[in-house]
Amino acid sequence: MRVYLNCFGGKVCTEKRESQLLNSDKFLGKIVSDIRIKSTELARKNFPSPHSELLLGMVIGINDIDKVPSFEKALKESGTIHVVVVSGFNISLVFGLIIGVLGSRYKLKNLLIAQTCTLFYAFLSGFEPPVIRAWVMGSIAAWAKYYGRSVDGFRLLMFSGLVMVLIDPYFLFSLSFQLSFLATLGLILYGEFFSKVLSSISKSVLFEDLAATLSAQVTVWPLISFHFGTVSLVSPLVNMLSLWTVPISTILGTIFILLGSLLPFLSKIMAIFIYPFLDIFVRLNVFFSQFYFSSRGIQVNLIKMSLYYLFASLWAISLARRRRKEYETK
Repeated sequence: MRVYLNCFGGKVCTEKRESQLLNSDKFLGKIVSDIRIKSTELARKNFPSPHSELLLGMVIGINDIDKVPSFEKALKESGTIHVVVVSGFNISLVFGLIIGVLGSRYKLKNLLIAQTCTLFYAFLSGFEPPVIRAWVMGSIAAWAKYYGRSVDGFRLLMFSGLVMVLIDPYFLFSLSFQLSFLATLGLILYGEFFSKVLSSISKSVLFEDLAATLSAQVTVWPLISFHFGTVSLVSPLVNMLSLWTVPISTILGTIFILLGSLLPFLSKIMAIFIYPFLDIFVRLNVFFSQFYFSSRGIQVNLIKMSLYYLFASLWAISLARRRRKEYETK
């Protein structure tokens, strides 16, 4: 069990850390448990700390980063602690990797294989709320594309969230679910705005990462401030400079675990290619976390947070109306 805060009343509640399907006494749970243990041994054998903890967090959601307190603090100060847990981003990467290997996503067999593999990956990573949300959203979107239909991101997010809450009402009070939901909502509502503004400056992939970071920050920073009483001031910059290493590390890390488990001698070769990307991420975060202004103690109360989200909603409505007018004039 893990402890998390109820944002509606400040109460301390408990939440099941992993799905009951992952109970180590059950068949699937035993398989997943064995894979996670072997993956941990493989990573620690081929990478130093905190690189091994970072890789395990990125790839299969093993949260061992608290075993390296100094690096955990650096991630919190730089606003990149979200990277060391499996999220919807990982589900998208794995789905894309599998489809890339199989071929067209418009073949039923390929889609079914990709769906099954991503579901198993979701179980492997602990079936946490952000992963469940991403798998539900990704599944609906994939099947919609297969049948040639477009899907509105906002409606898809709301539907996925509603399904999860109906299945287990405690998801509503899960901080990881709240942050994942709000971050995705920020990307949907404000992503286009920040992309347009920053693309006028540069088409660089770094600015694309900055646009995504700013979009998500619009919706998540008040919740982070409310719960933890701190806000990272360097988060947009650090995310812009280091996020490009995450998909590379995640994809190579997934291949590393798969090949290393089957052919151990290949793990050392793979580690040579993965280490530089992990090291860049580690060094950037440690460097920026050392500045005295990297984070500030700012804690908003429930009233201020509610007012903020009210104005953020009005801004989102304004942006939506502007997009509609631009579409109608074309």
